[in-house]
Amino acid sequence: MRVTNRMMNNTLLLNLNRGLARLERINNQLGTKKKINRPSDDPVKTGVILRTSTSIRETEQYIRNLDAAVSWLDAADVILQDVVSVIHRAKELAVAGASTHLDETARQALADEIAQLHDNLLQLANSTHGGRYLFAGQHTDKKPFSGGGVTGDRINDVTFLMSLTGDETKIEFEIAPGITIDVNVISYNPDDNPQEGLFMPIFNALQELYGELVDDTGDPDIPLQDLDNSLDNVLRKISELGGKQNRVELARERMLDLQLNLTRILSEEQDLDYAEAIMELKMEEFAYRTALAVGARIIQPSLVDFLR
Repeated sequence: MRVTNRMMNNTLLLNLNRGLARLERINNQLGTKKKINRPSDDPVKTGVILRTSTSIRETEQYIRNLDAAVSWLDAADVILQDVVSVIHRAKELAVAGASTHLDETARQALADEIAQLHDNLLQLANSTHGGRYLFAGQHTDKKPFSGGGVTGDRINDVTFLMSLTGDETKIEFEIAPGITIDVNVISYNPDDNPQEGLFMPIFNALQELYGELVDDTGDPDIPLQDLDNSLDNVLRKISELGGKQNRVELARERMLDLQLNLTRILSEEQDLDYAEAIMELKMEEFAYRTALAVGARIIQPSLVDFLR
């Protein structure tokens, strides 16, 4: 094969361009801190990186869901603990009011405190978390309980504004693929009358207790059993919340471990080894400079240059 100056020039330029391309690739890697910047760099690893990145984003969303669930459950737990305190105080007042030796002034003082407990319970039942009502099912923008206050010798009725049934009352968070958990406290059993739920029996018991204390007969019929039943119901809800809190915490720890593992895998596939990249860069620079020097020696002036 006859070798011409043109062929030598083209071959030299081709090799120089390839060397420049390799230098550009390494410089780009050092700039982005990633081994793979385009799918063409490594199609197989690109697929692994995309799948791993998607899994990391999904895991981060599950962690956010779990954080929101923990926050909601903690808020409900604090409120129910305060409800327990209200019931305990009401029971103390009920026991004191059961005495037939109290005069009218003492009985009225007990009744006034019961009215305050009723108002406090109404405030707790209408508690919000992040601007959303805790005990209104999915209708978190509507105040679930209204009424109350004292008129004459009785406490006004409390009305439960939500008429929710079945799954409509649940607020659910997806905490894992295909796995959800409901975090809100259902304020009544959908299979029962709303008046027989979590808060209404307490309202009714306090209302009845107030009426007995202001009664002039002097022989009060104190609804202690109703308060005991309400207390048991609230404690069951607190126990249920505790179980959910433990479950969510375990799920969150598992998701954090998964996120760490996925991040490590992504780093191994994508992050650049700086020592290796810099060494490769120096080698390519040396090869490119050598190619330039060799090209300058090979491509000598032609015969035409001497005939000018």
